[in-house]
Amino acid sequence: MEYALSTNDPQQFPGTVPTSGFLPPDDAFPAERASGPEVLVNLPGEGLAGWARKVAGVLRRGWQQQLAIFTITHALPSLVLYALAVVGLLALLNSDVARAAAVDDALAEKLVVRILIVIGLMMVLALPLRLLGYAAATWSAVRQAAGLPAQLSRALWFGLRRVPVMFAWSLVAYVLTFVVVFLVLLCFASAFSVAGLVPAVIVLGYLMMITGMVGPAVLFEHRRPLVRAFDTVNNAFWPTVVRLAVPGVVLFLAYRYNQVIDGAAGMVGFAGTIDERAGFAFAAVAASAALELPVAMLLFPTVLVTYVERRALVAPNLRTPHLLDELG
Repeated sequence: MEYALSTNDPQQFPGTVPTSGFLPPDDAFPAERASGPEVLVNLPGEGLAGWARKVAGVLRRGWQQQLAIFTITHALPSLVLYALAVVGLLALLNSDVARAAAVDDALAEKLVVRILIVIGLMMVLALPLRLLGYAAATWSAVRQAAGLPAQLSRALWFGLRRVPVMFAWSLVAYVLTFVVVFLVLLCFASAFSVAGLVPAVIVLGYLMMITGMVGPAVLFEHRRPLVRAFDTVNNAFWPTVVRLAVPGVVLFLAYRYNQVIDGAAGMVGFAGTIDERAGFAFAAVAASAALELPVAMLLFPTVLVTYVERRALVAPNLRTPHLLDELG
């Protein structure tokens, strides 16, 4: 099994202080960190109950700051992007192009492809902001677990500095996930039933668990994040599945029934003026953006505590001060 800590791991057997009269200089010893009861790392033997306490502890200590962080990085950007999408769709569906596409199948297909491309670009645009939120919340949660102050401005600045590398690796993970799931769908395309989608859903869930561990691997370990994320999930597969099942289902349901773009497209079929339809669409947009907050606040502590628990399984000396050193 691969060693799970990074290059500045705590020593399993700390060296003794020399007893001679010639001691090393003071700066040769590591800086003393705030310490206390372990409230973040679920140690081996604490089990699922300990894991649940650690997740609840992350929320209890930092829910106010997490609420502010995810409002800035999730809810507000989503509100802006959804609003722009609604404006664009309403303008498009009331244009001559849409009326021409209604009687021209080829033009309709081209229009749908372009809309899907725009939606994909919007998702790529939103990804760095979401990663900024998760990085900032991680820094804040680890600092709070160590009993140290965690200012919102410093948390956001930390996240901003980590966004480029997180975005690069996360984008690679998402692209690989898309390609693999698409190939699985092609393999089962002949199964014209709901059962034919089951393999793709299973593969998607598995790959999304790995993708969710890429961010923490980048922030803490700074090396081979895709490999480390894969090992983190597969070294204890079923316990990891159990821990990520609840937020995974919530995330799936949230995005399954939060069809803002489809709902906005359906506004044109409603009776009433264009102002009434636009008002209804923007109300749905606001509700959809607000839904981002509880989903993010459930997903973040679950992934963080699961990640550090998996590392502690193969490195029982892992503690919060070590995670604090890794974050920098």
